[in-house]
Amino acid sequence: MKLTVPTITKTIVASALAFGISSTASAGVTDGINKSLVKGEITFYTNRTDLVEAGVYKRYEKEFKEIYPQVTEVKVVGFADYQGGLRPRMNTGDYGDLVLILPSVPSEQYGNFYEPLNDLYGPEDVYFYDAWADSGNAYGISMGNSVEGLVYNKEVLKKAGVEVPIKTLSGFFDAAAKIKANGQIPLYINFGAQWPLQQWDKFPLVVEGSNDVYEKMLTQDKPFSGDTSYNKSLSVLKKLIDDGFTEKDLMTNSWEDSKNAIAKGDAGMYYLGNWVIPQVIERGAEPSNVGFMPMPSNDKGELNAQMNHDWGYAVSKHSKNKETAKAYLKFIIEASDFEEIAGFIPTLKSKKPSLQQLDEFMSYEPNVIQTPVNSSTFIEVTNRSKIDFYSGGYIQDVITSKDFAEALEKLDSRWDRAKKRVVK
Repeated sequence: MKLTVPTITKTIVASALAFGISSTASAGVTDGINKSLVKGEITFYTNRTDLVEAGVYKRYEKEFKEIYPQVTEVKVVGFADYQGGLRPRMNTGDYGDLVLILPSVPSEQYGNFYEPLNDLYGPEDVYFYDAWADSGNAYGISMGNSVEGLVYNKEVLKKAGVEVPIKTLSGFFDAAAKIKANGQIPLYINFGAQWPLQQWDKFPLVVEGSNDVYEKMLTQDKPFSGDTSYNKSLSVLKKLIDDGFTEKDLMTNSWEDSKNAIAKGDAGMYYLGNWVIPQVIERGAEPSNVGFMPMPSNDKGELNAQMNHDWGYAVSKHSKNKETAKAYLKFIIEASDFEEIAGFIPTLKSKKPSLQQLDEFMSYEPNVIQTPVNSSTFIEVTNRSKIDFYSGGYIQDVITSKDFAEALEKLDSRWDRAKKRVVK
C-alpha cells in the first residue's frame, strides 16, 4: 500500500473529527473493559528502559490507579536487549501480563502466546491493525508509529552549505563530505549500540519504493550479494563507514552520547524515526534547530519514506489478570502522554501528531510505504537462517568482516539453505 504523506495527514485530521475519542481517562479508557475485573497487580515488560529510569511509568501507575483504585501494582521491567531478555521467558510461560510481540514469533503461533484484542479496537480505530493478526484475531496494538528519515541539526547543515531537503543519494554523500570537512560527524549510525543498525533493514523498502522487498527475498537467488535493494542498503552503510562519514569509534555503545552530539552540533544527522526527536531536544537542542527530512535512496530525485509501526503491545495468554492488562494497554494508548514523549505518530487514527518536525517532513511529499506484514514463510526462513533482522548483529558482522563481498555471499548461503528447508 502506497500513500503520500499529505494523504496520511488528512486521514489523521479527518478521523479525529469523525471518530471523536477523547484523550481523557474518563471518556474512553474503559471501553471494552469489564471494570469490575480491573484490580490486583500486573507486570509489563518493556523495551523503554529510559522511561523506566526516568520514572515515567511510575507516574503512569499512579494515574492508572486513580482510574482503577482496586489495582495494587503495575510492575514495569525494562530490557535494553528486549528480544534477548524476553525470549527465554517465552519458553516458560512466565512472561508477565503485558508484553511486546517478538518479531521471531510466526503469526500462526500468536494464539499460543497472546490474547486476542478484538474487543479493544477495530481497523477503523488504529493504524496497523492487521500487523499482528491471524485467523481473524488481532493480537497486537502498535505502541506508536514513525516515519523514517534524516533527523538533522539545522545549524550544522547550514554552516556546511547543505541545502535541504537532500533529494539524491549522491547529494547525501556530498553533504556528508561537507559536514566532515567542517570537523563534525556527518551521520551518527550508533554502530556499537547495535540495535540502531536495524535502519539498514528498513532502507531496502525505501530503495525499492515498495513494501514487497522481504517476500521477494524468498525468490531471489542472491538477495544480499546480488543486484538487490538489500545489497544497495548494506553497500550505502559500508561506504559511509569507509569514507569516514560516521563516528570513528564503532565498537563502543555511545547511544546516549550520540544524542548529545546531535543536540550540541558535534554531529549533523541521524537516520532514524521521528521518535528520536524528543530525545535530542531533551538533551538541549532548540526544537527550532532540529529538522526532519526523508532519506534519499536514488539519484532520480524521487523521495520515498517508510511508515513504520513500533513494537506491538500484547496481553500474555498465560496472564492471570488479563482484564487489568487490557485496561492498562488502553490507558497507555488513549490517556497517557506516551506518544508525545516518544515522538510517535499516534496509534489512534483520531489523534493528531504533536511533533512539529513532522510538518517539515510531510512538506517534502515523499511516497510513503507502509511496513508490510511478513508472511509466516519469511519468518520461518529467517528463524532457520539465524539472520537476526532488525537487531543489528548480523550487520555488525558483515561490516567488520575482512571481505565485505564474501560476507554477503555467506549470508546468501545461509538464507538459501534455510529457504530450501522451508519452501517446497
